[in-house]
Amino acid sequence: MTGGARGLGNAVAVSFAKEGAKGVVLVDIQDEQTFKAGRAAVEKHGARCHTIRADVTQEDQVERAVAQAVQEFGRIDYAANFAGVIGPLAPSWDIALADWKRVLDINTVGVWLSMKHEMKQMLQQDSIAVEPGRVPQQGSIVNCASVNAIQAGAGTTGYTASKHAVLGMTKAGALEARAQNIRVNAVSPGFLQTKLFDGSPMSGQEDMLKEFEKRQGRRASFDEVGDVVVLLCTPRMSLVNGHNLVIDG
Repeated sequence: MTGGARGLGNAVAVSFAKEGAKGVVLVDIQDEQTFKAGRAAVEKHGARCHTIRADVTQEDQVERAVAQAVQEFGRIDYAANFAGVIGPLAPSWDIALADWKRVLDINTVGVWLSMKHEMKQMLQQDSIAVEPGRVPQQGSIVNCASVNAIQAGAGTTGYTASKHAVLGMTKAGALEARAQNIRVNAVSPGFLQTKLFDGSPMSGQEDMLKEFEKRQGRRASFDEVGDVVVLLCTPRMSLVNGHNLVIDG
């Protein structure tokens, strides 16, 4: 679970614990206090929780995180890639190239590196337990896209580009891995007031957030998204692959 120490990512991890996952791994770059709180939220529901500090933009750190997860629990049945930033909220002409690239590095490169090493591990595994008559399933991956993967908003060129890319990588990865009984899907949450907005001031930002909320009807809660991720991972979704499930009311 990348981005799993707090916020939406932690809610996804908690949803797995609530549905009976025996072990959950949180991968993030947050401080120890944040990890402690995130771990406690997961363990409250009976799962054993392991935390790993890693930067998803660095391949050696992603590879190490996957190896540590396997060392801890023996395999990776499900993976959710939720590490992300919203980046600078500003018109394109006011954004520095380095700031724009950082969004792509975390949201796009980070998801691709995570998918790469998660799939490499899943390829080595036997199938999880499935109902009689079902095809084998060696693993399931869910990437965090966004409603910005299918639409856009002014001042979000980096974020929108990165989430379009996540959707494209999800579809391509799903085609690559389906013959090996690995499924890759995405979810596209709508409006969630998350810490991604912290430190990203933009003229008219409050009006933009109100418009997002109006379009959706209400703000979503993190657990509403987390529960959908778990649903996509269940073996009962065995024919759902390369899909983007929009969660926006």
